[in-house]
Amino acid sequence: WYCGWDEMAPFWKELVPLMPRPENDEEEQHVIPHVLIAGMGNDPTPVYLFDEGYTNMTAFDYSRAGVERAKELFGPRCSVDGVTVLEADACDLHAIETASVDATLDKGTLDAIFITDTSNFRQAVRELTRVTRPEGGIVVCISNVVYESDLLQTFESDMWENIHDGSLAFAPDGEATIDLGADLYSWRRTGKAWTG
Repeated sequence: WYCGWDEMAPFWKELVPLMPRPENDEEEQHVIPHVLIAGMGNDPTPVYLFDEGYTNMTAFDYSRAGVERAKELFGPRCSVDGVTVLEADACDLHAIETASVDATLDKGTLDAIFITDTSNFRQAVRELTRVTRPEGGIVVCISNVVYESDLLQTFESDMWENIHDGSLAFAPDGEATIDLGADLYSWRRTGKAWTG
């Protein structure tokens, strides 16, 4: 799906940094954000994300085969507390609590939904909004199918601040979004609570 972890990592780490824990907390070295992987399927990127320290993760796919493949990719990491792999539909994430996700990675799931039904695409964005923490939660979307205007308008509301709009962008060390094989979009929640 578009790019691997090496190409995406500089942008992800800038948007979703692992923050050092307060000095009085000796159990963990970093504050671990709850990461949601939208439509994992056979993409190994979440495994690399886990190995980089993003160990509080929920990955889902609508397909049973996608879930089984994800479990194979994670291997023994699935038995570690903090990794959950679910069979779920992006349009109905009832298994995920409201405002419980710090950051979502979407690499093509919204593209696949958009191709099949634009109303389902809008519903999937509503569900991502619902599950994302209102105070600073992030959605990172690697897309090559959804029209820029549709993507920006669907996320455009008083609940989202756009960070990357699909145009060329550079990470702090000079890496360019042109290496992603698709366009980079990202948003941060504004603080307004989900009202459903």
